[in-house]
Amino acid sequence: MLRKRKRLPSKAAPEESGFKQDMSSSVLNVEQLTVAYDGRRGSHPAVNGVSLTIGEGEALGLVGESGSGKSSVALAILRYLPRNAQVAASALEFQGREIRDLSPEQLRRLRGDRIAAVYQHPGAALNPAMTIGRQITETIMRHRPVRQDEARGRAAELLGRVRVSNPERVLDLYPHELSGGMQQRANIAIAIALDPSLLVLDEPTTALDASVQSEIIAILQDLRRDHKTSVLLISHDINMVRRACDRVAVMQSGSVVESGIANDVFENPAHAYTKALIASIPALNFTKRDGRLAETHTAGPLSPVPSHLDHTEAARPIAVACKGISHAFGAQAVLHDIDLQIGQGETFGLIGESGSGKSTLARIVTGLQVPKAGSVELFGSTVAPRVEKRSLSERRDVQMVFQSPDRTLNPRQRIGRILGRPLRRLAGFSRGEVKQRVGDLLASVRLAAATVDQKPRSLSGGQRQRAAIARAFAGVPKLVVLDEPTSALDVSVQATVLNLLNDLQRDKDTTYLFISHDLRVVRYMADRIGVLYRGRLVETGSSDQIFRGPNHPYTKLLLAASSDETAPKAPAQLDLAAHDAEASGCAFASRCPVALPDCRTAQPPVRQAGDGHLIACWRDASDL
Repeated sequence: MLRKRKRLPSKAAPEESGFKQDMSSSVLNVEQLTVAYDGRRGSHPAVNGVSLTIGEGEALGLVGESGSGKSSVALAILRYLPRNAQVAASALEFQGREIRDLSPEQLRRLRGDRIAAVYQHPGAALNPAMTIGRQITETIMRHRPVRQDEARGRAAELLGRVRVSNPERVLDLYPHELSGGMQQRANIAIAIALDPSLLVLDEPTTALDASVQSEIIAILQDLRRDHKTSVLLISHDINMVRRACDRVAVMQSGSVVESGIANDVFENPAHAYTKALIASIPALNFTKRDGRLAETHTAGPLSPVPSHLDHTEAARPIAVACKGISHAFGAQAVLHDIDLQIGQGETFGLIGESGSGKSTLARIVTGLQVPKAGSVELFGSTVAPRVEKRSLSERRDVQMVFQSPDRTLNPRQRIGRILGRPLRRLAGFSRGEVKQRVGDLLASVRLAAATVDQKPRSLSGGQRQRAAIARAFAGVPKLVVLDEPTSALDVSVQATVLNLLNDLQRDKDTTYLFISHDLRVVRYMADRIGVLYRGRLVETGSSDQIFRGPNHPYTKLLLAASSDETAPKAPAQLDLAAHDAEASGCAFASRCPVALPDCRTAQPPVRQAGDGHLIACWRDASDL
């Protein structure tokens, strides 16, 4: 049980912090902001004459591609720009006072108390040497005269609000003991700890699944309504901005090219760049069989992707078979008796909340993690659980693309060498053949030939991810495991990468295990889908079966959270806090709106809901 929330002492009076709140003025007022970075080759402009205002309790979304200047605007507001940054503006005001005039001590009092920020990479924002509880309570106690036990009670309540299971336990954990999504929830809890006047969120939900993302949006709505908190939301997720924000500003190459009421801009975009961004977003009812995704140089969806998967599943050889896979980290079980088959040339989508075991299962398939029980068969043969024990051909047949290309690309080596090594070691090409093959690989992922001489740091995020995909395909693998390959990419680059993956699959007859929390992307890419909840496979079926129903109650929750409708009001506190899974019953029983008595006492049976459509639930498919 969570502790009852205690009211914290109020913020410092305006005269103590040097601010005089004028309720008739904007909370944030930026006029003609220009940011440039000095480098060896001169000054590089990043922001050109940007103006924006945010009223009390208002949410403004800032969208655009990587490199458009969104984050530089946020860093200028927070006074976090590096020393080589040159800033000019007619006005840069928070609550009527010029931010550039603040002393370092005034800035320290302002940050965290009245302005808070949440960033894209949660691990970098948390201190690895401090427990989560200490990091949250430190923020509270630095700005409020409260006792340690009061601050800890508030910390537990905050973790519950961002849907952290067993918050009292998580308070005593270190960041490395949490998944990426859990780390980000902790960051958001820290940011909202003092009910700030302005919350700056820079790609805050990249690592979060659809259901938690929906709840975070609901929490933001509560903050705006109950505490008049203003929000600046920077994101490449246009659907999230549409649901969470009143107004939106679209940035391209450092300038705002279109702005207005969010729904108006996204329903009837006036600028060609805005139109291209919106056309790049997959719809929930749009699949690769309906057409290619529009890229920024195209006007709309292109012709359907030719598919060799029109034949029935029974006719396909089995590429991957997981048999009774179970795993645990210490006493914490993360996978429970997973049975799964993927056909050759098929894209199998794996969805579920952060911490459900998706990435652990992927690492077991690739041999990077050894399961506690069960086995993996690849193309009809049982393989060693550890990749080092697998044969050269087995290692060549399975490759992986991670969420962050920085985990794949050596920052000290040039792209040509990064691609050349697997060509020699896995594909067996001679040094003379490698040069030609590297050029072919770069062309296959639509990278310029000159990329061969560049290092990863000189490439954009989308270019690095395409280089990582090229590296994965260097040995002509039969199976590629893609773990959130596009979650950190803006929508136009995402469209290019997804189209590329489909092209490579068609040409190479490659099998994909595709992991993502973005149900729109999974709907577009996947032939079949599996739904994981707390380490249990609760539903499997074709993409059409999953999205058209009937569905497991948890799948319904995910689909509802991914809809275009405005985020609902946050559930009550006790309902929002996730409970530990029942030891003997259904793991979803405590959150299920249609739970039966049997759900809390025994594991549900797996029932047929259609041809190949399986649902693990005590209720019959006709009742779901």
